[in-house]
Amino acid sequence: MIEVFGWVAAVIGIVSNIPQLVRILRARTSAGVSLRLWQLTVATASAWCVHGYLVQQQQMQWPNMLMAAAGLVIVIFILRDRGQQLLPALVLPVTMALLLSFTNIVFGALAFGIVVALPQLVGQGAQLRELITAPDLTGVSGAFLVIFLVVQSMWFSFGIMTTDWALITCAGAMVVICVANLSVYLVRTARARARIRAVDVSPAR
Repeated sequence: MIEVFGWVAAVIGIVSNIPQLVRILRARTSAGVSLRLWQLTVATASAWCVHGYLVQQQQMQWPNMLMAAAGLVIVIFILRDRGQQLLPALVLPVTMALLLSFTNIVFGALAFGIVVALPQLVGQGAQLRELITAPDLTGVSGAFLVIFLVVQSMWFSFGIMTTDWALITCAGAMVVICVANLSVYLVRTARARARIRAVDVSPAR
């Protein structure tokens, strides 16, 4: 039963990136989307893939490899939208993935869980900053924010069921900041819709 739950979380995790990719393609803009978040997503997904191999949990191996690939595609589209080069932007995710995997192999799962939480939290923090300060959130997918929160909640539960301290430490912290991101997004989009309605119903002069 626990194994099935893990696979469900993995599948949802893979699907979670799709709404953000679709949103960027449809809106033809990455406005409001944090490049740093997706660079670090590629790095941490790659590191979780290695962790899955080390603890022999297939739910973490292939799904995280696919998530890293999807995250890389999103990074490419963001860079293209903003006229930035690809190779310099890959230095961060590659370096971070190597450092995280080294920590996992040398110091173990608990150390990895603590360390891997940092770039993930930094990435979500960068997205939170964008959600607060960006003048336009057209490129942000609300569906991605919701699904990502669900995924992190499921991984936190899976970590408790399997006593995986890497998951418990990291996913627990991620749930908190994901709630903050979703809350800010909902407030800002609600205010934007209210302003549009106010303009529509205002008397013509």
